[in-house]
Amino acid sequence: MASIREVAKLAQVAPSTVSRALNGSGYVAEETKEKIREAVDELDYVPNQWIRNLYQQKTGIIGVMTPEIIHPYFSSLWSFLELELHKYGYNMMLCNTSGKKEIEREYLDTLERNLFDGMIIGAAFLPDKYYKKIQKPIISLDRIISGVPLVTSDHVRGGDIAARKLLEKGCKRLLNLSDPNEKMVASSRSGESIIRVMEENGAEVVTESFLWIDVIHYSRSIRRAREILKAHPNLDGIVANDLCASAFLKIAGEMGISVPRDLKIIAYDGTYITDFNFKTIAAIQQDVALIAKEAVRVLIKLINRQPLENDEIYVPVHYKGGDTV
Repeated sequence: MASIREVAKLAQVAPSTVSRALNGSGYVAEETKEKIREAVDELDYVPNQWIRNLYQQKTGIIGVMTPEIIHPYFSSLWSFLELELHKYGYNMMLCNTSGKKEIEREYLDTLERNLFDGMIIGAAFLPDKYYKKIQKPIISLDRIISGVPLVTSDHVRGGDIAARKLLEKGCKRLLNLSDPNEKMVASSRSGESIIRVMEENGAEVVTESFLWIDVIHYSRSIRRAREILKAHPNLDGIVANDLCASAFLKIAGEMGISVPRDLKIIAYDGTYITDFNFKTIAAIQQDVALIAKEAVRVLIKLINRQPLENDEIYVPVHYKGGDTV
């Protein structure tokens, strides 16, 4: 394996110059950088980050806890998180809990054993007490946990936009989906906002349960969508996450319900899934790139023991038009 001195010799510069160029820790002329890049490629040089981290008592790894890998919103977010973490010299380890509390606890134990430098929580199912005792850098992307910084979308605004768009299109009887097991999550604020706006304007809101297990598995979303549309044939508006919105669009077609003439659908997340159907689904789009950027910025501050300006950050959402409203 090539050393940094061999790279410096081939590039005809000092080893300290190679170090500055690779670490971005000081000025190096662009022409010199190009010589160093060519030398690195030719020698197949890999900086020994592991040794550097060991010396600094770091692992260089950030754990990202996910409730499910296949969910389109989370899979999109993790990609952006990995890119952001690499900018700070960190590798990402994806920790899939499948919504199981015992697995979630094992990953938290891994954090406490110093095998991660910090952790980003995509969703949490354990009681708050397990998180409150953790002294390591940790942030949440949805679950509201006292003492843990939160980086999430402005779901109050998202619900408001969705409700007003449906009212504008003449909706009078809207479906609101709720998971009774998820009380302290920021994303539930969108449903609360939808109910408030619709009822203030004299519209009716029908609330039906849609459990997490139904949300992450499309076949279950299909079955639940069919049950709901059969039970409430006079619904004229639906707001649901991308997979569920796709399921409602499919079942509406099977039942002869015209979208958007008789039923208007707005997806909530706005991932690539909304473009995969025979109709493009209108959506409240979360800015996953900005969420990832803010989340990593906050976590790095915690790792470096720097003060936070705010321990709750709400990233703006926007409406993406489609063929379903």
